[in-house]
Amino acid sequence: MNAPIQAKTSSRDPVTSQPDLYVAAQLSPGERKRIERLAKGGEVARVYKGLYVKADGGEAEVERRVRANWAAVGGVVVPGGVVSHSSALHGGPSAGTLVISHPTLTRRSVKLPGLTLEIRNGSGNLAGDMVLSQSGLHFAGRTRALLENLGRKTSIKAGQEEVELRLITTLNSSGEKALNSIRDEAASLAHSLGLQEEGETLRHLIGALLGTHQRGELKTREGMQVAMGKPVDKERIERFNELADYLRGAHLPRIEDAIPRGTARHNAAFIESYFSNYVEGTKFAIEDARDIVVNQRIVENRPKDSHDILGVFRLALEAPYRHSPPVAGEDFLPGLEQWHSEMLRMRPEAHPGVIKGQANFAGTTQFVSPSHVRGTLEEGSRIALSVAEGFARAVFYAFLISEVHPFDDGNGRLSRLVMNAELSRVGLHRIIIPTLFHPQYIDCVRKLTRDSEPVDFVRCLAKMARWCAQFDYGNLDILIELLKKTNALEESPVQYMLLNLDGGHELTA
Repeated sequence: MNAPIQAKTSSRDPVTSQPDLYVAAQLSPGERKRIERLAKGGEVARVYKGLYVKADGGEAEVERRVRANWAAVGGVVVPGGVVSHSSALHGGPSAGTLVISHPTLTRRSVKLPGLTLEIRNGSGNLAGDMVLSQSGLHFAGRTRALLENLGRKTSIKAGQEEVELRLITTLNSSGEKALNSIRDEAASLAHSLGLQEEGETLRHLIGALLGTHQRGELKTREGMQVAMGKPVDKERIERFNELADYLRGAHLPRIEDAIPRGTARHNAAFIESYFSNYVEGTKFAIEDARDIVVNQRIVENRPKDSHDILGVFRLALEAPYRHSPPVAGEDFLPGLEQWHSEMLRMRPEAHPGVIKGQANFAGTTQFVSPSHVRGTLEEGSRIALSVAEGFARAVFYAFLISEVHPFDDGNGRLSRLVMNAELSRVGLHRIIIPTLFHPQYIDCVRKLTRDSEPVDFVRCLAKMARWCAQFDYGNLDILIELLKKTNALEESPVQYMLLNLDGGHELTA
């Protein structure tokens, strides 16, 4: 049996070392004859003049190999060409089609197994284009690709809307300087490409995104939001939609609020404030915290921490904060700013009522960037209105504020307050996250943030809704003793388990 043919290895042309692909022009005369014999025997397939691929695995495998080696294939069929139009914007073939421009070839389609080459007469290598390995092709640079894809979407053009989205991504990741650079490059490239009209369109799009031109040039909602100073975090909006989709179809609890007005409601608001602050690091013995709220006794060496307890307590108890979430849409962030200002009014270092000035993190997770807070909260709060009021919308609000993290401090407390305001608005029991359960709650938030998995997040809040509804809030002394009995005040989930009042394990959703 003849030894298997291997394309000649060359440091000058690495394409020839591909194990699946054989280019006859790059082989010795003896190797070419052997390839032709193997083609007759069906061991390799001739897919184009002078171009062969291994044939083991059948037609589907031949097609896969052609697609996988699209750059080398394009270099053989259209030597000296430039990967252009939608293929340049998408990083290669899209839907099995590779667009290549060439300065001397006429328009035609070349259909190969698994890949169609759309050849267009157009400019060859220009400034900004990149050498595509050593395939014999170039790859259109960013600005050229944007120009070539403007206009109505066609079989080879991505269209203006996708160009806008790419410009927005560039602005978000690299800033205004990058868009100005694209605009400057386009001024010279447009003439070389014969795309002067597209050059003007690109200039106006960039101007609109940067606020120096009329917004009427823009076609996408995302672009209009950027132009209005309200860019959105697209990844977060997708995650919010996934959570909303789940909430619309999930079976959710409806636990009525049976806590009467007066002392019991005051006691419940105190317990809510105590736990919400404790898990965020404002730690007092529950008896000391009680003294702060009941007797208005500010701890002398911790005045700001004392006011943190009082701030959350007021918002959990008093109108309108207790039962009126901020209005969705463009008024949502101003509403949150007012809540935040009231909650942390004694902490000027936390910039009460002011959006964060720098990106904030939880471990390796970066929350929404400051420039995208306004637009993301506006859009996210509108999505909230698409889910049922009550428990579903409350859960959504909790994640929305936690995921955006709009302020330097107090985001966790604020997220739970707005969640509970929605519950109180429709007469449902407010949810308290006790100290022992907080690590599990955060794990569920993290799972939704990182894996877009909402089930556990919703379930854990349903558990806590049922757990909170067990207690009689009428007598604070008895209530505190019962909370201790359930291990709610403990910090280690390794040593303790959250119990029901009857001593059983925590409730299921």
